Amino acid sequence: MMKHFLSLLFVVILATGYSQVTVTNNLTVEQYVQNVLLGSGVTVTNIQYNGGPANVVRESVGAFSNPAANVGLTSGFIMGTGDVQLASQPNEGTGSSLGGTAEEGVDTDLQSITANQIFDECVIEFDFVPSGDTISFRYVFASEEYPEYVCGDVNDAFGFFLSGPNPFGAAYTADNIALIPNPTNPSAYTTTPVSINTVNPGEPGGFFDPEFCDDADPNWEAYSIFYAGTNVGSVYEYDGRTVVLRAVAAVECGQTYHIKLAIGDAGDPVFDSGVFLEANSFNSNGLSITANVSDTYEGCGNAYFVVSRTDASGNDQVPLLIQGDAVNGEDYEFVEDTITFQPGALTDTIFIHAIVNNDIVNGDETVEIIINDNGACGGPTVIIHNVDPITASINIGDTLCAEAPLSETHVFASTASGGVPLGYSYIWHAEPPYNFGSQQGQPTIVVAPENTTVFQLIVGDVCGNAYATESRIVYVECLLSIPNVFTPDGDGTNDVFEIRNIDDYPEADLVILNRWGNVVYESTGYKNDWNGGDLTEGVYFYKLYPNGRKYETGMYSGFVQIFR
Repeated sequence: MMKHFLSLLFVVILATGYSQVTVTNNLTVEQYVQNVLLGSGVTVTNIQYNGGPANVVRESVGAFSNPAANVGLTSGFIMGTGDVQLASQPNEGTGSSLGGTAEEGVDTDLQSITANQIFDECVIEFDFVPSGDTISFRYVFASEEYPEYVCGDVNDAFGFFLSGPNPFGAAYTADNIALIPNPTNPSAYTTTPVSINTVNPGEPGGFFDPEFCDDADPNWEAYSIFYAGTNVGSVYEYDGRTVVLRAVAAVECGQTYHIKLAIGDAGDPVFDSGVFLEANSFNSNGLSITANVSDTYEGCGNAYFVVSRTDASGNDQVPLLIQGDAVNGEDYEFVEDTITFQPGALTDTIFIHAIVNNDIVNGDETVEIIINDNGACGGPTVIIHNVDPITASINIGDTLCAEAPLSETHVFASTASGGVPLGYSYIWHAEPPYNFGSQQGQPTIVVAPENTTVFQLIVGDVCGNAYATESRIVYVECLLSIPNVFTPDGDGTNDVFEIRNIDDYPEADLVILNRWGNVVYESTGYKNDWNGGDLTEGVYFYKLYPNGRKYETGMYSGFVQIFR
């Protein structure tokens, strides 16, 4: 089979004196995937390691840190064919191994890359849902098989195998996206997988004949970035590595995909290989959007969307698709369909200011914002709740008597609805003035006025959108006591027709009739001032209207006798 030798990707570095690579592998595989590898725009579930649960600690999976980027990346996720602590060892010789089980591999996808038996395989797989139309991550492949076993039969191999819908044709079925870039167009890719026998200086290692490299690219030097002999003395163990590569694939946003990250020794379990994956680089388009407040009310508060990016280095114009049944500029203040990130900014915020439009026909409405270059994948939604007019009611008033042995009281209980149903404010007024004390602001109050008082309640919602007003009267009116006799003889005692508590009824009308039903006296607003006039002694009849003759309800009637 023809082999492609693209040394532009091969790096063998001399000692540099830079800081040592450090590796940790004391957390679970799942924790390293979720917390180190994942970036923005992807949701991951069902993580597995070698076909089993990923909530386990494994020596072949960890995290690395290398601020000087001797391995091409400063930090990230590492997986290898043995104990990945090997990477943190300084390189003091050729051909090293650490840990491993020497067990034969069973993964058919990884085995498909090489004809040699796989050993010490490390296979991590999971399902994910992208929010964009592309997924990508950056990685470096490194091995102790370099350079002695280049073009031999120990072709350690790895792959990133993707399954799921392909927006450009047939579905991905464990398609390997760890591929050699096209040397004349680095943004395009060949169909050749990345491995020791496809990424090298184009010359066989010391243990093999030139015939194993008979198809080496004659122009490899023109594409070479670094090539300086051996890696002995370097701050990490692997004798050779690639430059930073990028795995990329077109996807359909919102669909479910499965990816398998796999590496293994090939031909024998001796001498380890590893893959460094950049921290947080497994992402979809590098942009994401969230609704940090998922609902709002007309005229009240703000819902908002936050757009995030992973690279803050430049100016980014992000096109937005704004949809939903709420009308932009009518149901909420107008939102532009593009945002611009300033250099250094990782987030930008889009506020939704809902407008009070009294549109009670359509009810609640929605706003959905999508990053338009993510293939118009569904975005988060904000609900704008319709705000109905506020209505308020309080129970009817009452009649109290200020002369009662114990002060009488009346309870005003109110109810409110409409507006923004997150709470209401209650403001009480009274005429004449009344001291509400600590009851002010409460929906229910207890009052004991000394005089007839008009109480008014104003109810508003928490956003100050609208108010409702209701009024009730509490009458301070003691029971009337009407005499049936009086003696207008001028002695200063019982000289007038005196009705007790009549002062509580300033509108009271009094009508006096004789025995034949003729009106002989009448008064509007009676003030206890009728002394019988020139009427003779005898029996007369009265009609008393406490609230005036226009209110016949509650009329008192009876007889009164005049003695002189």
